Amino acid sequence: MTIKKIKYHRVYEDVIEQIKNLILEGNLTPGDVLPTERELAQSFGISRGTLREAFRILEREGLIEARPGGGRFLSKALDVAEDRSRILDNIERATIIELLEARELFETGIVELAAKRATDEDIAEIEAAFEKWGQIDQEAEDRSKPDQAFHLSIAKATHNVVLVNMIELHMDLLQRTLSKTAQIPGRKSEVYEEHLLIMQAIKERDPVKAKLALLNHLSRVKENIQKNYIHV
Repeated sequence: MTIKKIKYHRVYEDVIEQIKNLILEGNLTPGDVLPTERELAQSFGISRGTLREAFRILEREGLIEARPGGGRFLSKALDVAEDRSRILDNIERATIIELLEARELFETGIVELAAKRATDEDIAEIEAAFEKWGQIDQEAEDRSKPDQAFHLSIAKATHNVVLVNMIELHMDLLQRTLSKTAQIPGRKSEVYEEHLLIMQAIKERDPVKAKLALLNHLSRVKENIQKNYIHV
């Protein structure tokens, strides 16, 4: 019997792809009214909060115009490739920020539970993943994989399959997040220290310390995304 791994629906991919199709590849022309927030949120399968953030970016770029009581309209066509790239990058940035906010809620619980439940074998796996992360070659194509392995090893230490799946669900966006900050001077050594504090807290079986270490890490990631994101 062949068992296939379940493939999870990744909301952020739909956000980027659907908005791209709607604006760049759709049949909308300047002056056309866009579907309502409710219709788009339901069609995309995303929260209206995420959609509104995307709209704010598009309005700031002058692509969409909001008219009181009249909905939103397409203001102009996109003719310049650089404009398209910048807008799509900004939409992706908004999605990454939303993921980071979500991680502050669910991943803090993961590290707390890992600190309580981790076995010696779990600790060894976390340490091995951390060691590989410290050896990341910034020029390597797969430099994000050790970072993913580190976070996944912590989730596995909870011995809760749902929490492991939550991390796996967002692996691609974790990779995209790292790719946006990997080239910041000095950031690699900072992340190394941030990960080290998380790992040490789990080894010490200190849930509070682990939570604070993770929150510090996510805060620094968010700060760097907001300050250094390409095309912002």
